[in-house]
Amino acid sequence: MQMLFSMEARNDFSPECKNAFLEFYPPENQKDYVNGVYNAFVDHMEEVDAAIEANAKNWHKDRLAKVDLAVLRLAIAEICYLSEPTPESAAINEAVTLAKTFGSEESGKFVNGVLGNFSRSRKADA
Repeated sequence: MQMLFSMEARNDFSPECKNAFLEFYPPENQKDYVNGVYNAFVDHMEEVDAAIEANAKNWHKDRLAKVDLAVLRLAIAEICYLSEPTPESAAINEAVTLAKTFGSEESGKFVNGVLGNFSRSRKADA
C-alpha cells in the first residue's frame, strides 16, 4: 500500500520508482509479494482504476484520498490479478484495516463500501 501511495503521489509507476522503494522497504521476505503486487497493478492499471470508479459511486479516482486510492488499488490487484489471488474476504478485511490505520476517520467505511460493491458486482457477473 505504501509503495502504491508513494507512486501515486509522485505520478510515477516506473520500475525505477518501485526499485527505489524496495531499497528501503519491505523486509526481504516480503519483496516477492511487493513485486507481485506491483506487476499485477501496473499490468492492469486501467482495469483496476475502472473497477474503483465503477464501484465508488459518484467518485472519480482523482478525487479520492490518496491513501484510500492506494488501499483500493492494492485490494483489487490482490483479488483479481496476482498469480495466486488473495481470497476476497481476506483482501477486503486487510484493506479496511489499512484504511482505518492510515486514512481518515471515514476511510474504513468508504473502502469497505467500495469493495463491497466490487464484490457484489463480481458475483453478479459470474
